[in-house]
Amino acid sequence: MRARIYLVLFLLLVVVAGSGYACSEAMRVREVVVLGCEVHDPAEVVDLASIANEESVFALRFDQIKERINANPYYEVESVRYVFPDKLRISVHERRASALISTLDGVLVVDETGFVLEKQPTMGDLSLPVVSGLRLTEGTKVGETVVSSQESQIDAMHAILTQLYEQNASQLISEINLDAASDLWMTTVSGFEVRPGNFENIDQKIRWLRGVEPVLVSEGYQAGVITDSTG
Repeated sequence: MRARIYLVLFLLLVVVAGSGYACSEAMRVREVVVLGCEVHDPAEVVDLASIANEESVFALRFDQIKERINANPYYEVESVRYVFPDKLRISVHERRASALISTLDGVLVVDETGFVLEKQPTMGDLSLPVVSGLRLTEGTKVGETVVSSQESQIDAMHAILTQLYEQNASQLISEINLDAASDLWMTTVSGFEVRPGNFENIDQKIRWLRGVEPVLVSEGYQAGVITDSTG
């Protein structure tokens, strides 16, 4: 009787061990899906994740995967999920290069919030609006967010850059001067000085500018001041 019990227990252990082995073999990552990339190649995120081919899910450290991807300032991981039976799904927030800020020791490439994505010695051939007039106090290193002694300057920059992107108008502006957030001015690539006043209703002001500027250019105007304080 006792021998039979031992035999049953042994068979149960064999079944459990076999099931565990089969499960371990099945739960291996054979595909990595990246969500959230609009500009960059999702393959770049896969490379940053550095997941071995057919690595067991049980060996993965999701926190380490996030750290490796977040080390690139262009990405911020929102989630890492395992999808049965063999897929890993990584969702990222992709930061976009929105403007250039010139400093004493280089040029900062920032997103619309002022988060520093790159630092370069010169502006080179980057065709992004240049933000001037900022009273920077800190945040000039890659991976930091610029800080101004006048908080309203950062708010104005964020509002303007966001609308330029959403309205596909970034290529219209060459410079955004934030010296006075209540009396902003911008310069168009075509040479016009734009006076939007403050950044209230900036969405309407940029929409109006997008409609007016091409008309002025088509009529032969090459310079002048466009007052856009009401939108």
